[in-house]
Amino acid sequence: MKLRSDYRVLPSLRLVDMPPYAFGQLDELKMNVAAEGTEVVDLSLGSPDRPTDERVLKALYDGMQKRRNQQYPIFSGLPAFKDTICEWFEGRFGVKLDPKEGVLPLIGSKEGIGHLAFAYIQEGDITITPSPYYPVHKRATVLSGGHVYELPLKPENNFVGDLDAIPEDVLLRAKIMILSYPHNPTGACVNKAYLKKAVEICKKYSIILLNDFAYSEIWFDDYKPSSILEIEGAMDVAIEFHTFSKTYNMAGMRLGFACGNPEIVQTLYKLKTNLDYGVCMGIQEAGIQALNLGNEYREQIRLEYQARRDFLMPRLKEIGFKPMTPKGAMYVWIPVNISSLEFANNLLTETGVAVVPGVTFGAPGEGYVRIAMVQGIPALELACEKMAKFCEKHPFAFQV
Repeated sequence: MKLRSDYRVLPSLRLVDMPPYAFGQLDELKMNVAAEGTEVVDLSLGSPDRPTDERVLKALYDGMQKRRNQQYPIFSGLPAFKDTICEWFEGRFGVKLDPKEGVLPLIGSKEGIGHLAFAYIQEGDITITPSPYYPVHKRATVLSGGHVYELPLKPENNFVGDLDAIPEDVLLRAKIMILSYPHNPTGACVNKAYLKKAVEICKKYSIILLNDFAYSEIWFDDYKPSSILEIEGAMDVAIEFHTFSKTYNMAGMRLGFACGNPEIVQTLYKLKTNLDYGVCMGIQEAGIQALNLGNEYREQIRLEYQARRDFLMPRLKEIGFKPMTPKGAMYVWIPVNISSLEFANNLLTETGVAVVPGVTFGAPGEGYVRIAMVQGIPALELACEKMAKFCEKHPFAFQV
């Protein structure tokens, strides 16, 4: 029998309809620009520029020398790692966690957030997510067969979603509500009263409250983020996701953890046992050392990002931008007057400065670009000089 030479097996329509992941496309464009001899100042991906602490690297090396750590990991996580998480969490937030049932190591928090959707979302279910959003907040639900209600984040509300504006028919169908403050990409933050309202809504409508807390230790001035689990009643409905990528400069190790309601955590664990083998235990030993670096180390990292923000904000305003002043996270959210994709592409190809087009974070992100403060002040100064020349050449592009 003659086979058709043009035969292909098509992927899932959910994946076909999913737009390409913009950060992958940006990587290719950055490489092309660099290959042409232009120096790239990369302020796109939120990947910290500082090296991993040598003590953490030594713990990783020593951990990988152990024969047991060279074998398949313990599915539920290294007990010593989970105990250390609980000690840090209680010291930071005043909340006691159950190390056996209420804490789960992850291959980075993004993986856990994505898998939670697969664990709970069925056809027709709704996830409520602030918009603009970190892409996995929407895409995991769509790939799971669910629908997303995008709670708009508006500049007049300082990019904080109005929980009272969520229609009741959405709340009745919702399975998950996502919070993510300090917020990526806008840098917006919320107070405990906002968290309390979210808990009350989720308890009333039997919704899982997913708190993506990637930037819990990167905050500015007198603002200090609170865990959702500090709120009375949150343990009944909430799961919180943490990462070692940002504060501990361990993005390449892919380490995070989920904590909170034991039933929700264990449901995520059940799904993960069917899909992966857990986190490399040598990396978990590095995580123990990272948490044990202490508050002085964490404060040093926080103040470095605050210094970068304090350097960058007045210079962006001098150029003519009107950025929002972030209270946390490592990003500056800037309105532009043309397509965000056009602005970012032209800026990169003409100057070598890489930023992320706002549309990457959903339709409400159109008209903005995101700058990641992931380079030191000399690089930020160079980026500002390049952007100033670009804006002199294209004044219409940024005047809003």
